[in-house]
Amino acid sequence: MNEIAALKESLENLNKHHEYLLTLAGKKTRAIQRSDHKTLEEIVRLEQGEVRTLRQLDKERRRFVATFIGRHCPHLETDAPMMQWISHVPEKERLEVEEQRDRLQTAIRHLQDKNDLNQQLLNDGLAIVGAMLDAIRLEDYTMYTSTANTKTTNEHERFSTFDSRA
Repeated sequence: MNEIAALKESLENLNKHHEYLLTLAGKKTRAIQRSDHKTLEEIVRLEQGEVRTLRQLDKERRRFVATFIGRHCPHLETDAPMMQWISHVPEKERLEVEEQRDRLQTAIRHLQDKNDLNQQLLNDGLAIVGAMLDAIRLEDYTMYTSTANTKTTNEHERFSTFDSRA
């Protein structure tokens, strides 16, 4: 059952990297709240490296699972869900694999929640910037528009010569 030991190690590595991403997501929240652009850039750079590592680790995990399925459950497809092949793993190891899977799923859910929060904070920040820009544009518009030019005393004076000919 060499592939089970490799699978457990792979799941443990995936969990460690997801936990690290969760830590980075917490730091990102604080950086967004402080508008710390330099820290945000550094965090994004670190996250990109972690995502590359996670892709590689997931490829390895899939390879271990495919090897296990090929040896112990040849009737299943090599990318079958865990629910279909886990019963072929000895009980002690099965419980360990299931526990690691549950921890990984929990870490992924927490990471998704934190990323959703960060996205909402960024959207709120952009909305505030947009509102501020709109307010500045309105101030600029009223500052450069003469009130004498906008008031009319006679209905016919509102129309330009072009309007009267059309």
